[in-house]
Amino acid sequence: MLKRTAHTVIALAVTAGTVAAAGTAAAAAGHGDRVVVRTDKGPVRGTAAGAVRTFQGIPYAAPPTGDRRWAPPAPARRWHGVRDATEPGAACPQTGAVPPAGPASSTEDCLFLDVTTPRAASDRPRAVMVYLHGGDHTDGAGAMHGARRLATQGDVIVVTVNYRLGALGYLAHPDLERRGESGNYGFLDQQAALRWVERNAAAFGGDPENVTLFGESAGATSTCAHLVAPSSAGLFDRVVLQSGACLRADATRERADALDQGEDAAEAIEERITESGGTSDWRTADPRHLVYDFGQTPYPYGPVYGGELLPRTPQEAITTGRFNKVPVLQGINREEGRAMVYGAELAKRYATRDPEATLDETDYRARLEEDFGPEKAAAVAARYPVSAYDGSPALALSAVLTDADQARYTVDTGRALARAVRTYTYEFADRETPWYADAETYAKPSFPMGAAHTFELPYLFELTEFDPLTEPQRALSDAMIRIWSDFARRGEAPWKATTPSALNARSLASGTGGIRPVDFAKDHQYDFWKSLG
Repeated sequence: MLKRTAHTVIALAVTAGTVAAAGTAAAAAGHGDRVVVRTDKGPVRGTAAGAVRTFQGIPYAAPPTGDRRWAPPAPARRWHGVRDATEPGAACPQTGAVPPAGPASSTEDCLFLDVTTPRAASDRPRAVMVYLHGGDHTDGAGAMHGARRLATQGDVIVVTVNYRLGALGYLAHPDLERRGESGNYGFLDQQAALRWVERNAAAFGGDPENVTLFGESAGATSTCAHLVAPSSAGLFDRVVLQSGACLRADATRERADALDQGEDAAEAIEERITESGGTSDWRTADPRHLVYDFGQTPYPYGPVYGGELLPRTPQEAITTGRFNKVPVLQGINREEGRAMVYGAELAKRYATRDPEATLDETDYRARLEEDFGPEKAAAVAARYPVSAYDGSPALALSAVLTDADQARYTVDTGRALARAVRTYTYEFADRETPWYADAETYAKPSFPMGAAHTFELPYLFELTEFDPLTEPQRALSDAMIRIWSDFARRGEAPWKATTPSALNARSLASGTGGIRPVDFAKDHQYDFWKSLG
C-alpha cells in the first residue's frame, strides 16, 4: 500500500538518510551499553545489550490528564536534551489485583511505547510490527511483552504500546459527547501510536511503508476496529489477529448501548466515591474509582461503533468489503475455553472453600442454560456429552466455549476476508504449554490447560509470568516467530491461503508433525453451531 506522506519523506530524508546511515549514527552516539536515536520530539537514549537495542517509555502523545481526560490524544511536547529511555513508562490505570493481567497503576500519564530492534546493522529497512496487548480493554501494558526474540530471530522492529483502559479509555456518556464522539479514547491512542511509528520508524532502522499491526484478545478486537476504521487507512500494511475474530458479535458495542452503559457506569462510579467519603463527581474522580479488578467490571469496554470514527461494525464492513484491504493472518488457540473454565473452577473453590473442588455435571448444565437458554442447551449437551471428554464436565464446557465463542467466528471471519484480501488461518495447538511461574498463586486446574487462551504468548514474547519454554516448545517458538515475521515482511504464510469456501488452516504444535494442515471447521463443529443459530 502506498502511504508515504510528506512528513514520512522528511523523516526518511532527514533523520534516517539510509538505514545503514541511521545504524552508524546510532552506534556512534552510543556509550558502551547506551545508544541514542533522534525522534521527531527529541533524542532518546536506550540500551544496547546482547543482540538487541531497547528504547522504553517513549511518549507518543501528551499526558491525558486534566482537560485532556476523556479527550482525543494531543501531540507529545518536544523535550530538551536526551531523554532517558532505559526504563518502561507507567502503565495506564488498572488495579493489578488479578495478576498476570497487568501491573497496578493509578497514573494517567501513561501514553508510552517501547521499541525493540536488532542490534546488527541492516542494508535495508526492517519491517515494523506494532503490538496491541490484550486484557479485556481494562488491564495490561506494552512493557509486559518482552520482544527480544521476536526482534532478533524475526529481524524486525517491534513496538509495544500502552493505551487508555477501562472507563478512561472507553467510557461513552452523553455529557462527554459535547466534546465530540465519546467512548473511543483508547482506540484513538492506538491511532496516535501508529502515526508515531509512521513518523519515527526510519530513525530506528524500520520501514514506515511496511507496518504490521497485531494484537491478542482485546488487542485483536482493537486491530479489527482499525481494519474497518476509515481514518486508520494507510497506517498499517498487514494485520495479525490472535484469539479475536472480527465477526464476533459480542466484541462489538453499538453507540446507543454504550451511551446507556456509560450513564450506568457514571452512577456506579459516584457510588464508589461516596462510599469512600469522597466529594468529587465522576468526571473528576480519582483513577482508583474508575478501575475495576480484571474481569470484574460490570460494563463491557472496547471500541464503540456507530459514529464518524467507526461508522460500520466489523460484521457490516467485512461482509460488504468496505474495510482497509491488507493481508491478514488470523487464528485462535485450540483450547481457548480452558482459561475461562479454569476461572470458573477457581471461583467454585473459593465459594466452597474447598481447594480440590471441580465443576460437576450440574455446573455444566447450568452454564449451558445460562449461555444458550434451555432448548439450545439440551442440543449442546447432546452434541458435547461429558462422556466424550473423559467424563470431565470442565473439558466438555471448555470445548463448548472454544467452539461457540471463538472457532465459529474464526471460520466466518476467514471466509469473509478471503473474498477481498489474502488471508491465512492458523490454530495454536501445543499440548504441553508453560504454566505460570508463580505456582503458589496459580493453583493448577483439575484438567490440562493445553492451548488455552493467552497460552501462545510465551512463544512470541518473553513473559516473566510464565515458566521458561522447554526445548520442544522453543523449537515451536522459533517456527512461530519465523511465520509471524515473514508474514510481516511479505504478507504471506507458508501454507495455502484461506478461500471463501475452504479455511485451509494450519495447526501449530511442537514435536514431529506438529505443524500440519487441519480441518478446523470439522474439528470445532462449525456446521452444528451455524445450524443452532
